[in-house]
Amino acid sequence: MLMELPRELVERCQSSLRDHQLEGFLTGAGNEKADVMFIGEAPGEQEAKKSQPFIGRSGKILDTYLEVLGLDRRNVYMTSVVRSRPYRWGERRPKGEPVMRKINRKPTEKEIFAHAPLLDYQINVIQPRMIVCLGGVALKRLLGKKAKISAMHGVPIHDSWVQQCAKDAYHWSVETYTLMALYHPAAVFYNPSLRTVIDNDLQILKEFIRKDHT
Repeated sequence: MLMELPRELVERCQSSLRDHQLEGFLTGAGNEKADVMFIGEAPGEQEAKKSQPFIGRSGKILDTYLEVLGLDRRNVYMTSVVRSRPYRWGERRPKGEPVMRKINRKPTEKEIFAHAPLLDYQINVIQPRMIVCLGGVALKRLLGKKAKISAMHGVPIHDSWVQQCAKDAYHWSVETYTLMALYHPAAVFYNPSLRTVIDNDLQILKEFIRKDHT
């Protein structure tokens, strides 16, 4: 299911980033009444092309997360901090010859803040029992710049305020949420040894979800 976002919020976001190297636009996908909400960083190439979250290589890893948790895409909600793919031009040599192509990059602070009202809106609509931050960008977006995934992964955080945007700055939400950070699925491509850490974190999250439903 695709949530319909207020047109005014979308237009304001896109107009403020016209000069940025971004492509595509994703709303998010899943159950709008989900208890568990997954928040990633930004779309990649495949996600931008097809306007669906987590369908590339990272999506296959995320599906293994869901399998461990006993969940599937139909009963969770997936979205991201930034809704368009941030890219830069770089050289690649797929067949030995240099080719200039678009390469994924991390979103800038301006891009994250411009998209902030969209994420705020979705959190307020869904009111999830558990927000799962996939990676450091999502964690910092909600808990501030001092939040570090290396120190906070796998630890449920109860009754926490989250950052929401207001005019030109973030402020802390009135409502509180339960959050947990997991390493982004793409992290295992660069550091395969993290899979053991991730599996341990998933067991903690699985137990939390089980207790929350009993």
